Amino acid sequence: MDVDFEKLLLEWPLSVIRDVDISTISPDNAPRRHALVNRALKKGTLVRLRRGFYSIGKPFKKAPPSNFQIAHFMYGPSYISFESALLYHQWIPEAVYTTTCATAKRTNEFDTPFGLFRYIHVPDHLYYLGVYRVGQDDEAFLIADPWKALADHYYAYHRNWNCLEDLYLDMRIEVDNMLTSDLTMLQKLSEHYQSSRVRKFLNKILRNLKEWK
Repeated sequence: MDVDFEKLLLEWPLSVIRDVDISTISPDNAPRRHALVNRALKKGTLVRLRRGFYSIGKPFKKAPPSNFQIAHFMYGPSYISFESALLYHQWIPEAVYTTTCATAKRTNEFDTPFGLFRYIHVPDHLYYLGVYRVGQDDEAFLIADPWKALADHYYAYHRNWNCLEDLYLDMRIEVDNMLTSDLTMLQKLSEHYQSSRVRKFLNKILRNLKEWK
């Protein structure tokens, strides 16, 4: 393999890399870069995740990135939400086999060797309210608070939930998880989420929880 290409992959701070990053090698020689990438793909040094976007494999990286790390870089702006975030926060018990993300861009999905990644459009008003960063450097990703993930789910899938029992019957979300959560975030989302339909739903759930206490 080309020495400059090896050096780039070895020193690259992330576990994923794009064509535009690789173009720093021989910027005026596209055929050479194309050949380097093709050889790396055949050897498994690079794994194509989508057009122009790759995971770096051994011997340059000891372990592949997590699906949440891949999701963070593959299509953005985006953050982990919906079922993936609810499972991460242990609000739902069932396994999730698709990495689900919210995005301010158009809805899209990518079928990769690491699984299916689905990006669903949500309102971009106060986009990062209820979203926070987990991890550091190439291990970092953005993920929704469970209330933000639930609000996104209600918005995107046009759910018709009306009470706490509906959340348990449909998603297996326990009341105890909701009662011990950040109700301040629920309050903020019930006031500021762009969709009036979602705000109405969140206010109803907030009232239900206060009555439950």
